[in-house]
Amino acid sequence: MLSPHWKQTADDWLTSSLVAKLFFASTFLALALVPVFHGWIDLARMSLWMRAFLTIFYMLATCALLFLELGMWIYWVRLDDSKTYLRRLWFLVLLLGFWYGYGSCVYCYFVYLPRQINRGRE
Repeated sequence: MLSPHWKQTADDWLTSSLVAKLFFASTFLALALVPVFHGWIDLARMSLWMRAFLTIFYMLATCALLFLELGMWIYWVRLDDSKTYLRRLWFLVLLLGFWYGYGSCVYCYFVYLPRQINRGRE
C-alpha cells in the first residue's frame, strides 16, 4: 500500500518543477506588458515588421499573464497554507493587482517560488 505522501491529487501540476519554471518565465512576460498598459509605446511610428513582431510578442505575453493569474489564484485557493492574516493580505494583493498582473507576479515571487524551492530541497 502506498503512503499518503505518494497520493496523487488534482493539484499536483501546480507544484511540478516544470510549471514553476513556466510561472517564473510568465512573470517576465507579464511585466513586459507594463509599457502597453501605461500607453508608453507608440505603434504608429514603428515599421510594419516591428508592429507585427510586437503584436505576436504581446499576444504571447497576454497568454502568459492569463496562465500566471489563474495559476496563482488556484494555488492561493487550494494550496496556500499561510496564516489567516497572510492569506487575507495576499488576497488583497492578488485582487488589487489583478488589473495589471502585478499582484500575481508579486505573489509568485514572494510565496509560490520560495515554497517550490524549499520543497525541492527537501
